[in-house]
Amino acid sequence: MLFYHYFGTITPVLGKNWRDMKRLFTALAIASLAGCSQEQWNYAEAPPAEPQQQPTIEPAEAAVDPVSAPGGNVTPPTQPEVIIPPEPTPPEVVEPVVVEPLPKPPAPTPEDPELSPAEIVARKLISDDPEENLEVLNDALQRWIAAKGDLPEKIGDLVMEELLPMLPMAPQGKIFAIDRDAKLVVLVAKN
Repeated sequence: MLFYHYFGTITPVLGKNWRDMKRLFTALAIASLAGCSQEQWNYAEAPPAEPQQQPTIEPAEAAVDPVSAPGGNVTPPTQPEVIIPPEPTPPEVVEPVVVEPLPKPPAPTPEDPELSPAEIVARKLISDDPEENLEVLNDALQRWIAAKGDLPEKIGDLVMEELLPMLPMAPQGKIFAIDRDAKLVVLVAKN
């Protein structure tokens, strides 16, 4: 049914008869196969062709003797001109130039007068030396006591009141704590 519907779309051009279409396609198939098989028959019926040999020229025949050539005005072949390249010149030797590196500016130290007090505090806070960290923390604690008259509850309060920009990292296994008796920040072991 599907096959019929497929050809049903072409039937208005060819006619409504299914048998006519079947005959048309069969005739086209036979004609195309007959044309293809005809070429094969021609090759099969034709006698095998003998290979043709190319005429070869012997080297003795190719050479022309200028004396025996008709006309006598044959110029002998010329040899190609050989061009000899000039000798290469050695490269110029240039003395190396010694370049001295520019002196490095000295790295500023925390006590360098060029640094502002805020920069010195920041450098001491990020330092790996716990003594520098404790120096900055105790300085901020003394300013807290001078301003408020009492100790803060925890060290983080120094940052909250903007006496420190940040808290330093304590060495591994220790923490910074406030000694309430001595009124100082000290390093103690973690609990």
